[in-house]
Amino acid sequence: MDDKPHIPSNIRIVDIARLAGVSVATVDRVIHHRGKVSAANLARINEVLREVDYRPNLLARSLASGRRQTLWVVTPEFSEGDYWADVEQGVQRAAAEAGRYNFELRECRFDQYDRASFGEVVATLRTGEVDGAVIATLFAEQVVPLTRELDARGIPYVFVDSDIPECNRLAYFGTASADAGAVAARLLTDRMAADADIVVGSVVHAGDGGSNQCRYREQGFRDYLAATGFRGRLLDVRLRIRDEEYNRQQLDALFDENPRIAGAVTFNSTCHLLGSYLAASGRRDVRLVGYDVIPRNEEMLRRGVVTALIAQRPEAQGYYAVRALYEHLTGVSQAEKVNNMPIDILIRENIGYYRTNIY
Repeated sequence: MDDKPHIPSNIRIVDIARLAGVSVATVDRVIHHRGKVSAANLARINEVLREVDYRPNLLARSLASGRRQTLWVVTPEFSEGDYWADVEQGVQRAAAEAGRYNFELRECRFDQYDRASFGEVVATLRTGEVDGAVIATLFAEQVVPLTRELDARGIPYVFVDSDIPECNRLAYFGTASADAGAVAARLLTDRMAADADIVVGSVVHAGDGGSNQCRYREQGFRDYLAATGFRGRLLDVRLRIRDEEYNRQQLDALFDENPRIAGAVTFNSTCHLLGSYLAASGRRDVRLVGYDVIPRNEEMLRRGVVTALIAQRPEAQGYYAVRALYEHLTGVSQAEKVNNMPIDILIRENIGYYRTNIY
């Protein structure tokens, strides 16, 4: 026989107090983060809150504030089928929810291949009304000073794409980048000779050496190879997004001069650039690993040109990042500082079952 106490479907503070064996005033102090509560009472109340999945009335709180609050989302420009288009889908789902609670969402986008464009975004944030911000951290060198300004103004911010732990961010939603790099290394070098060569493809950025995310992934990749006795060479090649002829010339020269190339990798969502070259040149003996299930990468995976893709649930990142802000600003809940997404591994045999919008 179940001897657990009855839990009402519409849980009230008085019900929580009864279940925890404390006073209503004590529960009120815990829920609204005011006043002191003993460690024992705090533990009992939190246990009950977890059991009943208690969520305060968000609508009442937001309307009581009497002011419409503004959340900014700072992410790269994108076209349909790009990685950041998936992030945007999650952002928009959360924006629809936030709008019901007196929040307005504004989006500010930059060119992820041009560092100067991020500076223009920073200028916009400095002059606009900002209550909270979601920030893609591609250009870490510029993100850090921006967050110092937000800290000084008491404005909470959430990171997506990759983390910058030294910043006072409210939360981070994304993968553990170095671990995602190690996963790529293991996928690529499995069944590969330890002294074979690997092509490391990167996309030229104007005014920057690459994104924060890519640097962390590459470091994890290199650390894994060093730890597992890899004796081959990593051959760097710089590619261009919309210049197939340039890419072909660079890769032709690289492969002609290095006959022991057996693998290739990119650390962002552009592995289709290498995949297109491998397919066109008939190089079926080169293993290729990349990131993100965008249509161009998925096509290469289905054709067997790409060996594996590593995915990080971009829609979930966008959704949870916005939600963490509006729930924090209304005092409903506080997100964990670091929220690592699963590192999903996709191969030709399971790609048909993958859904990026699984939250």
